[in-house]
Order: sequence, then structure tokens, then C-alpha cells
Amino acid sequence: MGPFCILLKWRIMFKISWIFILASFLLARDLEVNFLSNDDWLSGRSWGGQAFYNSIDYGSAFIGSSSLEYFNASDIDIHLSQHPDSVTHCWVYSSVNPELVLGMGTFPGTVYDVSNPNFSRRLNLIFFEEENGDLHWNPESLSDGDREYLMVMYSDYDSTGLIYENTLAYNQDVQYFCWLKRQIGSQWFQSEPASLEFRNYWTIDEFELELGNGSFILNWAFELPAVELQEIQYYQVYRGTSENQLDYIADIDLGVNFYEDNDVIIGNEYYYQLKAIDLNDVIIIETEILSGQTSLQSFNTTLLNNWNNAHENLLVDYGPKTYNDIWGYTDQNGYEYALIGTWDGTHIVNISSDPIEEVAFVPGSFSTHRDIKTFDNFMYIGTEANMPDPYLLNDEYFIEPQGVQVIDISNPSDPVELNEWDGVVQSHNIMEADGYLYVIGSNDLYSNDGMQESWGIDDLIILDLENNPSSPVKVGGWSGEYLHDVCIDGDILYGCAIYSNSMIAFDISDKTNPTLIQEWSGIQKAHACWVSEDSNYLFTASETAGGYVVSWDVSDLNNISYLDEWLPEGAENYSVHNIFVKNNYLYMSYYIFGLQIIDISDPYNLSMAGFYDTYRQTGDLYTYDGAWGTYPYFSSDKIVVSDRQSGLYVIDFILDNNFLLGDINGDNNIDIFDVIIIVEFILNTESPDDQEFTLSDINLDQTIDVLDILMIIEVILS
Repeated sequence: MGPFCILLKWRIMFKISWIFILASFLLARDLEVNFLSNDDWLSGRSWGGQAFYNSIDYGSAFIGSSSLEYFNASDIDIHLSQHPDSVTHCWVYSSVNPELVLGMGTFPGTVYDVSNPNFSRRLNLIFFEEENGDLHWNPESLSDGDREYLMVMYSDYDSTGLIYENTLAYNQDVQYFCWLKRQIGSQWFQSEPASLEFRNYWTIDEFELELGNGSFILNWAFELPAVELQEIQYYQVYRGTSENQLDYIADIDLGVNFYEDNDVIIGNEYYYQLKAIDLNDVIIIETEILSGQTSLQSFNTTLLNNWNNAHENLLVDYGPKTYNDIWGYTDQNGYEYALIGTWDGTHIVNISSDPIEEVAFVPGSFSTHRDIKTFDNFMYIGTEANMPDPYLLNDEYFIEPQGVQVIDISNPSDPVELNEWDGVVQSHNIMEADGYLYVIGSNDLYSNDGMQESWGIDDLIILDLENNPSSPVKVGGWSGEYLHDVCIDGDILYGCAIYSNSMIAFDISDKTNPTLIQEWSGIQKAHACWVSEDSNYLFTASETAGGYVVSWDVSDLNNISYLDEWLPEGAENYSVHNIFVKNNYLYMSYYIFGLQIIDISDPYNLSMAGFYDTYRQTGDLYTYDGAWGTYPYFSSDKIVVSDRQSGLYVIDFILDNNFLLGDINGDNNIDIFDVIIIVEFILNTESPDDQEFTLSDINLDQTIDVLDILMIIEVILS
């Protein structure tokens, strides 16, 4: 047998895809105001403005509504002077009742539009003062400047005031609002000349960097495209291998808003900066410098679908992320559904349809946590029930207690809530096995308002589902230590004692009397567990920074032994969450590392088998963001993952499939028809999906080309 025939024995190889780098930002305008004089005798009263002691901003502020957009405000100079020839005549309004016009007054100085360096234009002013004022702008009060607000108009100066007669000028073309006052320890007009310079700068509010597909992609957009056309001629991209040495690499025309840099080496770090060039060939915007280093997004996995259409999170400021737990269900017709928990309930999503689609929603108590399991045609939902009802927050802080919801999902598009087991007011986790539901993490004796009692509370609660799945009945319980999660293997239940950093084994052959039979420590923040399919090995997950996944020999509960530990490269400061065993693989929702899959066929030597990164952010990362849960038990081999921020992912793990390399059309034969398909891919008359790409890349060089055709022909001829 030749080497090419040996290739056919491989079930499938991996296809590598790289995370995209995306640098996106929005245009914003910054205002800078400087006071120029020998002595610093002018200050500002802070009210939330963006310049000069937070006393100056665009528009009419809290007095009125300017008809002028902020981006049309010009650069101006206010020249302050006590010389009688430098007086501005203007309307004066009451600062107590702005609709009251006090009359024409005087401002000690002049103001000019200096945005055109070849021509300065004198502008109008208005100001406010208390009703017993002198109609002369002199905000000498150290506390509030006598509330003598000053507004700079856009119109050409008119000493007669006719332009604003019989109108409220503060609702007209106001460029700037100023709340100025005398500086502490100084005299009014302590030094002259004196001036205020207002200068506007376009800046970039947001500049984010994510990794990309063997390249770096910059993608930008302006908040105000019309301003972009007025202000900017083109862009320049700079790149370097050091922050201190950036070289120009490209000009980008307006309207493109995209640049891809393929001239990079995988694994190297690069630094990027974008500069905007105005119509006078002057750089007017420079972004901050950000860097990125390529890293894998997927290994031996393929993304099939992503769903991110949960309801708007009305409690985001209170802490809960949008998504939490996930489980799966297959109906009587073989259609598969993801059951994904969110801040306000549970969504049912058909993952057999193309595209996947939500078919129903089951509301629940508002919460950071939800846990979902199924038995027969029923879905059971537990929740921490720890968030206030956002629709009542204006009147009261009310948290709705909730036990375990019982939902008939025989028709997933029309779920029916049949019951709620109300023996607890909250729970952290639930687990189903062999017709029993295990409720854990219930530690509140009363509801938040004290009106409902947890009459069935225990550290471990056992509910009978088999006799009447629509109406669970408590048949047993155990208390002694808080359990965070459990996994069940026949008559043995393993509990995660997260606060004592230990695992506990129970004999549950008698469901009415679960009995502790073994306990061992050394599992930091023991959070989740699962048992191998031969019952000989237990895998534990530690929810803490640097928490490992550990394999244990539990074939003899009187002699439990540590075997191996594993965590992804770079995860020393991050955490795993939930874990599940299927065949010879352990599937993990590993927070910011997304879905991680390890080969557990040799529990003494845990090894990477595949991953898909659902959380693609960079920067200062929060340990517990990203992938919350996963469910790998569909007969189709689809894996579903819930990401706290970006929703439901449907993923295919390639090594768990039974595809034949070279069998592109899936007919279990490698023949001329497969060659024809590869030729179509090469000629671009057809585009391969991820699975077809992997099956066509016979020589595993990440390219479909004539070499793959030669190899598959040799296989056919042999």
C-alpha cells in the first residue's frame, strides 16, 4: 500500500483558520480651549462641558437648543479687553428665567471666527445675568460667576442687535456655551492682552484590534460621512515591528474604508497606525498605535452557524451578561434544538433548519444564571433568580423567586409551562440522570421579599421525574456542604464542593438516602465534573485563574489517584467552566478560550484535539467572559456552545466524524466524480464549504490545487 492509500485511512484532518484582525473606529470631535494672558485670572465653572475646566461645550447646553450642529462650529478667538473701542454690543437674557430679555448690554471684548487663516470674521455674542445685573458681562463671583453664561453665535457681528430682535437667540445659531468666572486669588482683568482660543480637532473615539486570517484587516467608518468628505482627502497606513518604528505602507482613498495587509509573518507581532490627510496635505488625525499577534481561531472544527438574537439586555448595568447555559433536545421527527438560557428566559432554536432559527421563548425570573436539562419531552430550568424585574425598577426592587420550571417541549415551537417545582426559591445547577433530577446550589431559605420559603431545601435535592415528569416530587436529599455541580454514573454521584476545594462521592442507589462514601481534596475551586464512558475515570474542572482540567482514576473509590492535568496554552491566568465527555473526547466551555476539546483516550496523557474560539476580543480580558456552556450529544455530531456575549454557536468537530479524505461528494467512494468536484473548486466555478475544503485538500497544505488532483488520481488508479 502506497503513502497516498494510507492517507485514505485517515478519517479527516484539520483545517486551520485564523482570527481576523479588525481595527474599527468612529470619528469624533474634540474641543480644546486655552486662556492666553500673563496672569491666569480667568477660570470656569464646571457643569459637564468638555473644555476649560469642563465649563465650555458646543451648542446651548442646558439653556436651549441650538440650530447649529456641533461639527459646524468654527475655530474662534475671544479677545478680552477693557478698551472702549473693543466692546461687543449684544442681547442679555435672564439666567433665572431665560425667556426674559433684559435688554442690550456690553461684552468687554470681541470674538472672531479664525477657521480661515486668510480671513477672520467678527461674530455676535449673547450673555445671561441675574435680573439685578448691570447689563455688562463681568462674572467675578468665585463660586458661580454670577451665572453670567456666555454664548458665541455663528452669525456676522451686528452691533444693532436686529438679527436676534424678537427671538430667543439661544435657540438659534449658537456655537459655544461658556460658564466662566474669575480665578481664585486673582483680580478681574489682572493682565492684558487676554484671549480665549477655541480649537477643534477631529479624533477617533474607538480603535479596536482583533486578530485575523494570516493577515491584518483595518476597517474604519466615520460617524459623519459628510464631514469625512469635507475634512479628509485620503488615509495613510503605517506598520512596524516596533511601536517606535512605523513605516508608511499604503494610501487609501475615501470611501474604501478597508485595508488588508497580507505581507506579514504568522506568529509575529505588528504595530499599526492610521493617519488622515486633509485637503491641504496635512495630517489631521493620528490614531493610537495598536499591536496584534496572530493566533488560531479554530483547530479541527468548523463553524456551522451563529445565532445572536436574544432580547435586549435591560439589566446589563446590574451585571448579568446576555447569555448563560445551554442544552440540547431532539424531537420525534429527528429535528435538533438548542435550548439557550439568557438574562430573561430560555430560547429554543432549531439547529436543523438552514439557517438556524428561533422557534420559541420561555420567560423566566431575571437572572445571571440559568441551568437547563431535559427528560423525555420535558425541559427543566433552574435559575439563581437574582436580578430585579427591570420593568418595575422605577417603583420597586423586586426579584421573582423561582424553583424549577417544567416545560412540555413535545412541540418545540409551542412550549407549554406545566408546572414549577417550588421547593426552593433559587438554584445554581440542575442535573438529570436515569429519570431523576438533581438540584444543587440552593442556599436561600427565603425569597428576596421574605414571602416565600424554600420548603424543600438541601445541599443535594433529588426529584423523581420518571413516575410523573410533569410534576417532579422530592424523594431524597443530603445536606452537609454546598455543592456547586454534580455528575452521575450509575449509582455514584460526584459532587463539586467548590468552597472546600474538594470532590465528594455519594452512593445514590437508594434515592431516598444518598450516602457520602468518599471525599478527596486538592481540586482548587472544584466547579464541574464528568465521568468517562467506562466509569473508570473522572474529569474535574476548576473555575479559577489557572484552574486545570484534571483526570482521576476512580475505578476504586477507596484508592482514587491523580493521573494528569491540562489547560490551553496561554490560559495560566484564565478559567475553564463546564465539561462533558462523549466517546474519547472531553468537551469544555473554556470562557475566553471558547470551546476546547481534548483527547481523553489515554487519561494519563491528556492532549489537545480541537477548539473553536467564540470570544475574539483582545486587551484587558475578564476571566469569566466568553463560552459559558456546551452540549455535544446530538446524533448529528453537531456541538452547540453558548457565549455570554455573542450567543449560540453550532460547531462541527472534524475528528469526531466518519468522513473519508478525498470523498468529496460523500458517496463512500473515491472516483472521477470527486476529481471533477476538485477541478470545479480550482477553476472557481464552485466554492467549497469548510467540510469540502478539508476533504479536497489531500496533501494538507491548506490549498486546493493540481497536487491534490494528482494524489487522488493515484489513489483511484491504485
